[in-house]
Amino acid sequence: MLITWLGHAGLFINAAGRTLLLDPWFHEPVFGGAWFRYPPPPYPDASSLPRPDFVLLSHIHPDHSGPKTLERLSADSTVLAMPFPSGALKRRLEASHLKKIVWLEPWATRELSPGLKVTFVPHDRGWEVSSIVVEGDGCRVYHGNDNPLSVPAYRDLVQRLGKIDLAWLPYAGASSYPTGFDGSPELMRERCAKKKAEGIARFVEGIEGLQPAEAVPFASSWALLELSELHKNYVDRPTSDEALKAAMVPAASAGTHLLRMEPGDEWSPEAGVIRKGLTEGWGHDAASVERYARAEASRVAAAIAAARTPAKPVSAATLDRAFRAYFAELLEQTRAGTATLAMKAGFQVEGGAAWRVTFVPGQAPALASGLVGDEDEVLTLSAGELWAIFTTPANWEDVWYGYRLKVHKREGAGYYRAFWEMLLNFDDGPLSARLSALG
Repeated sequence: MLITWLGHAGLFINAAGRTLLLDPWFHEPVFGGAWFRYPPPPYPDASSLPRPDFVLLSHIHPDHSGPKTLERLSADSTVLAMPFPSGALKRRLEASHLKKIVWLEPWATRELSPGLKVTFVPHDRGWEVSSIVVEGDGCRVYHGNDNPLSVPAYRDLVQRLGKIDLAWLPYAGASSYPTGFDGSPELMRERCAKKKAEGIARFVEGIEGLQPAEAVPFASSWALLELSELHKNYVDRPTSDEALKAAMVPAASAGTHLLRMEPGDEWSPEAGVIRKGLTEGWGHDAASVERYARAEASRVAAAIAAARTPAKPVSAATLDRAFRAYFAELLEQTRAGTATLAMKAGFQVEGGAAWRVTFVPGQAPALASGLVGDEDEVLTLSAGELWAIFTTPANWEDVWYGYRLKVHKREGAGYYRAFWEMLLNFDDGPLSARLSALG
């Protein structure tokens, strides 16, 4: 087996005489024009790689299976993925030019060819994401992408599938929290440090649960390159070196050898890490990201402009109609998930209109105009971005993971998971097509 790390969560695997491409990311930027690949990708496009026999996709996020990335894949490749309740990934693949699509149920091991097996592992708390286990040439590899499991779930995986030889483990989360939330500089530093620690804990828990022979941190090869956003890089997520340092003692206890790899490096069970030096000179620090952003400023500006829908001037009445139509469908489709939610949520346009949604357990959510002042959380964004969420493929995940959503949280308010899952998991493609006619 020979594995090439493409950067972020992308792997190219040669095993049992076949080739596999896992979670490719070839088109940038994603998340509403916010995320670019960093360090500069050594294999920037599908054309820079051999054609894979199989493409394995863990979930729908655009840095793992984006529509424009899928466009660049050969139609001859067989695509494998796990089905999820929302059907969003299924719709994306069915709309693509890829026709050889195989859906594998959770834990259903499939032999792709003699000596080559694949298993999709579900999230143990219901998120729409999966891990991928590839077995070939007597080697078992775990691809964790965005699927951090609990320690008991990792141990269950080993009981089901056997010892892991190499684990690629996530170590950093990403979202508008905490940089988009109100708070003093002191509170912001405290929140950022806590989020970094939570990311490192993901990596450590993977080692403690899987106890793999070897482990490498990955799935964080990205950066915000918009000049106004540069200050947010690495303030709330650790570097791979920080994750490795924190994991040294747990790894020793687990009998796990830690690996430090850079995009473009290779690994085989016989040779271990094969250094390629393809991203040499690009450090994992804010100064290096800024140097890259300024060197690529023209390309970045053009890419952002192409990715974002220009703010379309719409009247307050039109925006209100769109908001009510959008949320009427969203709230109805997500009733099961918010059935026990007790919360007052506010939505506000920068310098403009506002709305309020009240959730009471056992009752239908109530939508009203304006804010009262006792809302648990108030989400603010520009009129252009709100209109784009309503009427284009853009969605709440774009502004959330794109670090552009501003949130005011009432003092003492808790974390409302059902509320955020309601927004971030909503598949609004057909609705957006209808609402675009309002403008």
